[in-house]
Amino acid sequence: MRLFAAMLALGVAFATPAQASFPEKNIEFVIPYGPGGGFDTLTRKMIPFMEEYFAKKGADISVVPVNMPGAGGAKAATYTTRAKPDGHTIQIFNIPGHGVSYITGSDGGFDITRMTWITQVGVDTYVLMTSASGPFKTLDNLINVNRDLKIPEIGPSATSSMANSIVWSTLNKGADFIYGYKSSQEYATAVLRGDGDLTMAVLGSAKRYNKAGDYNVIAHFSEQIDPEFPGALNGAAIGHPDLDAVNLLRVVAGPPGMSPEITNELHAALKYAVEHPELQKWAVETQNNAVSSATPAAADATVMRALNLYKQFSHLFK
Repeated sequence: MRLFAAMLALGVAFATPAQASFPEKNIEFVIPYGPGGGFDTLTRKMIPFMEEYFAKKGADISVVPVNMPGAGGAKAATYTTRAKPDGHTIQIFNIPGHGVSYITGSDGGFDITRMTWITQVGVDTYVLMTSASGPFKTLDNLINVNRDLKIPEIGPSATSSMANSIVWSTLNKGADFIYGYKSSQEYATAVLRGDGDLTMAVLGSAKRYNKAGDYNVIAHFSEQIDPEFPGALNGAAIGHPDLDAVNLLRVVAGPPGMSPEITNELHAALKYAVEHPELQKWAVETQNNAVSSATPAAADATVMRALNLYKQFSHLFK
């Protein structure tokens, strides 16, 4: 006992080894869709700056993008949910797309409410467009046509499909969805061919698709209508302001049970990446709304607020 006390006085430690610093190895950044889409592009733009952040702190690691498409994003989310909560597996999530099981009360293979939310990295509002050469020039034209609207889409869990369902249900107009397209560019092109009546695209994509003026921009569901579409309506203008909150969130999370220390370190890395001048320049040039203001707690609250908004329309998605 005296020997033990003496050794403590001399600073000889008998405690357990100190916890290893994070990250200890490469970080796997799961992307729930194939290469080339908005989620994939933003994730790959963030990764070099995340690596730069960790390098400045002395961590010689890589952040490795892993595309994992399948089951409308559920394949990736299930994988991430089951990963070890040590911060070395994270994922970019589509909200509300990844929340369909919560919204409908079904079993999607994972519980979206248990994820460890790290930060929000993007938000997109929706633009409603028709072919400039087609018969539909106004919202009234669409509402008053004597049949259900034909809407090409990826699938029922695609966020744009969910947004369309809410918009047309709110406006008491029937919608006939044509599923099977692989991307927003595919179904937007289908509208130009006359295979569908309208398309719903996020703001950045809508601007890119409409560079040649091929579309009529009918509505921009946002509290602030983009100056590029001065003739567009929004939800408030048509008496349904709630429609302006129907948008797409890009949020990063880890598995359930990640520690606050690791979560905060990942938040700092992602904040550094999104606020990097090179990434912000790219975001402006490409009309990608990259954001980094959400703390883990704020991201959690934002996700649940969005999911509960969509849950009010759960009958549309069953």
